[in-house]
Amino acid sequence: MTSSDAVKAYCFLEQLDDEKNKVSLTESGLTIRYRNRQEHFDLTHIKGFSFGYRKAMLYLIGGGIIVPLTSVAYYRDFLNPWPTLFLLFGGIFAMYVGWRGYPVFSINLFGYSRDYKLGEISNNLRAFVEFASTLLPVNKNLNLETERMIFHVTPLDTWKQKKSNTHYSGKSQQGFIHASTKRQIAETIKKHFKGKSELLLLTIDPLKVTPEIRYEDLESGGQLYPHIYGDLNLDAVVKVEEIN
Repeated sequence: MTSSDAVKAYCFLEQLDDEKNKVSLTESGLTIRYRNRQEHFDLTHIKGFSFGYRKAMLYLIGGGIIVPLTSVAYYRDFLNPWPTLFLLFGGIFAMYVGWRGYPVFSINLFGYSRDYKLGEISNNLRAFVEFASTLLPVNKNLNLETERMIFHVTPLDTWKQKKSNTHYSGKSQQGFIHASTKRQIAETIKKHFKGKSELLLLTIDPLKVTPEIRYEDLESGGQLYPHIYGDLNLDAVVKVEEIN
């Protein structure tokens, strides 16, 4: 396996550890296993990703046929009233389900899109899509290189104590190295390092991180934070700078 074929990130479409419904990303392509059927897309062929809803047309059409027919049957006593009412409300419910539709994850290619029906759209999948978008060649002119980076804030003395020649082992009591996206840095400093001095900001390339990175909301705060489960290999650290 070449470095371009190595999986850089993956996400389960709905349920955790459901290997039959999973999307994986490498430097050159995206592979999606949906209902245990696998498709592969070259990143050069992908225009973008999106989420949306699709109308369930079979339910709409079925309900649209049942409701008027059973209404006529009810008012003209063609059928027993109770079965007729049951069919009528069943038809109304089918129309509601069809109109409400179902969520889809779409891979937008040049010329057409591939939709994947989901029960729900998870925050983990949204975070995965946001990250994967930074690797699309179509976005190369949008200066998204820095957007894919993740960041770790640490006191200077912790950095000196936990750093070896090759790795940094500054894991929290929860068993991972806490990181942030670019937009989360200020909140992280405010929440965990308020009033503290001699802080360092590590800029980390997630594509070079050897341990697993999980995007998690462990405090139920509505935000997913990248957590590095293992010692951080220093060749993934792009920059170390002081925070003023």
